[in-house]
Amino acid sequence: MKYYKTKCMYGYAILGESPPKLDAAANYIIVNHSKFFPHCVIIRRADGKSFFNENTWIVPASSMY
Repeated sequence: MKYYKTKCMYGYAILGESPPKLDAAANYIIVNHSKFFPHCVIIRRADGKSFFNENTWIVPASSMY
């Protein structure tokens, strides 16, 4: 399993809510590619913890390193 960091501070909002905040210090794993945002991936924290009650985020694939 490969671990990534992200350059994003926020993920994409899907239902018009405020964008979910990301923990820039955490490691993430890529879960899948987004159907609705073709240039994005779905990520979750590698440690399995939530952050501000969020467990998964959608971010641009280009932000992962």
